[in-house]
Amino acid sequence: MARKIVFTRDATGLIREVSIKDAFMIVFSLVIGGGILFLSVQALQPGYFPGANLSVSYLLGLVFVLPLYMVYAIFSRAMPRSGGDYIFVSRVLGPGWGFVASWGVWISTLLTMGILAFQSVSFLSYFVMLYGLYSWNLNFVGWAIWLTDPIWGIILGVVLVLVLGGILMASVRTSLWLIRILFLIPIFGALATVWILFTRSPMDMLFAWNTIFGWGTTTTNIFGAFGDLFRVAFMVPVQYWYLLTYANSLSGSTSATLAAVIVAMFALGGGYSLSIIGGEVRDTRRTFYIAMVGSIILIALLYVGLLYPLQSNWGAFIQMYAYLTYTKDPLFGMLWWSLPQFGGGLSWLSGWGSMLSKDTLQYWVMYGGWFYAGKLPTPFPASIPLFAAPLAGLNWLGLFIVFAGLLWLINAIIPMLFTTSRYVFAWSFDRVVPTKLSVLNERTTTPIYAIGLSMLVAIIGIFLCSVSTIQAAINAVFLGIASIILTVIAGILFNRRRKDIAERTYNPKIGKVPLLLICGLISAIFAVPLILGALVTFTMESFVVIILVYLIGAAIYFYMRRRNRKAGIDLAEIFRSIPPD
Repeated sequence: MARKIVFTRDATGLIREVSIKDAFMIVFSLVIGGGILFLSVQALQPGYFPGANLSVSYLLGLVFVLPLYMVYAIFSRAMPRSGGDYIFVSRVLGPGWGFVASWGVWISTLLTMGILAFQSVSFLSYFVMLYGLYSWNLNFVGWAIWLTDPIWGIILGVVLVLVLGGILMASVRTSLWLIRILFLIPIFGALATVWILFTRSPMDMLFAWNTIFGWGTTTTNIFGAFGDLFRVAFMVPVQYWYLLTYANSLSGSTSATLAAVIVAMFALGGGYSLSIIGGEVRDTRRTFYIAMVGSIILIALLYVGLLYPLQSNWGAFIQMYAYLTYTKDPLFGMLWWSLPQFGGGLSWLSGWGSMLSKDTLQYWVMYGGWFYAGKLPTPFPASIPLFAAPLAGLNWLGLFIVFAGLLWLINAIIPMLFTTSRYVFAWSFDRVVPTKLSVLNERTTTPIYAIGLSMLVAIIGIFLCSVSTIQAAINAVFLGIASIILTVIAGILFNRRRKDIAERTYNPKIGKVPLLLICGLISAIFAVPLILGALVTFTMESFVVIILVYLIGAAIYFYMRRRNRKAGIDLAEIFRSIPPD
C-alpha cells in the first residue's frame, strides 16, 4: 500500500546556504534601522515619552528580550525548519494558534518594512542637502526640498521593495552577498557616529549646527540657526514648548523611561526572525545562539553607545526639535529649509514668523511648484544622524554618517522579505494556504510566489505608514505580541505537551528543569510591562486595525481547513510531526 503524502511534498527543496557569518549579519540588518535611528529620539516628543532616559530604557529592553531570544534560539535548535515560531506554536499548541499568530507577525514585519522603506527618503533628502552645501550647488538643495514630499517616500520605498525583492527571487546567494556588502559599510558608519558623539562637548552642537545652517548677520540673534529653532519653539502658534517641558520635569522621568521600553523592544526586536529561515541555516548547533543571543547583546551596547552621549550632552535640544516636528507647524517647515544657505544672512520677514535667507527665496522661486500646489516643505524628522552629522562637520565624514543611516534602512528590506516569504512557504507546505505558494523556481530554487506575495503586502504597508510612522511602528509591535506570547507559552508547555519531540530533539536542562521552561517563564513575566507600555499610546483606530488583521487570518485558516477536509487531507497528521528538510 502506497504511503499517503501529507505535506505538499516529501522535501522542501530549499538549500541550506546561510552560514554563521551570514546569520550574524542578517540579525544586525533585521534589528538596526528605524527603531534606533528614528524612533529612539522621536519617542521624546509630547504624546509619547517626553523626559525618558533612553539609555536606561534600552538597557531594560535588553534585559526583557534576552530570555525571549533564548526561547527562540532553543526552539530553533530543536526544530530548525522554515517557519520558525509558526512551527513551534503549531506543533505544541495547535495549527490554528500557529497560523493566526504568525499571520500577525507576517503583517507586522511587512508594516515595519514599509516604515523603513518610506523613511529612507528622509535620509536621502538630508544627504542630498548636505552634499549641496558641501559642493556649493544650489540645485541639490532644491532637489532635497522636493524629496520631502511624501510621494517620494512612497516612490522610493516601492522601488526598493521591487528591486531587492527581485534580487531575492533571482538568487538567495546573491542576496546574501548584497547583505554582507550593505552590512559592512553602515557598521563602520555606526562606529564613527559613536566616536563623534563621545568626543564632542555640549557647546559643540551650537557651533556645528550653525556651521552648516548659518550664523546669520544680525545682532538680534547671536546664536544663529541653533538659536532660531529655540525662538520658534517659544513662539505662538507653536504650543509653548517651554511650558510643556516644565510640566514634564515636574512629573518626573521614571514613568516615561519605563513606558519607553516599548520603543526599545521594537528597536531590539526582529532578530528572532532568523528562526523563520531555520530550514536554510547550515550549522544549526551554534548559529542560533551566536547570531540571535550574541548579536542582540552587541546591538544593545551599540545602541547605548549612541544614545547615552547624545541625550546627556544635547537632550534639551533633541527634545525641543522632536517637539517642533511633532507640532507639524508650517512655520517650522519654512524655517528649517531657510537655514541651508551659501554665506547669506538670515533676515526677519514680518508676518511670516520665520527667518528666511535670500538664497532660500531663490530656490523656492526655482521650485515654485510647491506654492502652486499649496505645499510647504517639511523639516527632516528627528534622528540620530540628523544630530551626529553636523558634529562631524560639513565634510566626507558627516556625509558618510548620513549615508550609513540610509543603508541601515535599505539593508533591512532583503532579510525581511527573506523571512516573511518563508512564513508563506511554511504555511503552504503544511497546506494552511494554497500549495501554489510553496512552489520553487526550478532554476533559482526560491519560492517566487511566496516572495511576490510578501512584496505586495510590503508595498501596501508603505502607503499605510505614510500617515503616521511612529503609530505604525506601535501597531506593528502589537501585531507581533500575540506570536511572542504564544511562542513563550509553547516553550513553557513543550516538554509536557510534546514529550515525543522533546525526547528526540535538542532539549537542554538545568538540573532536571528544561532551560526552555525557565526562559519561557521569565519571558512571560517580562511580557506584562511590554503590553502595559504599549497601551500608553494605543488608539481605537489601532485596536480596530489589529482586530481586523487577526479576523482575516482566522477566516483564511478556517476556510483552508474546511477545504482540506473536503479533499480528504488529514491536517492532524501534519501537525503531529515536524516538517521534513
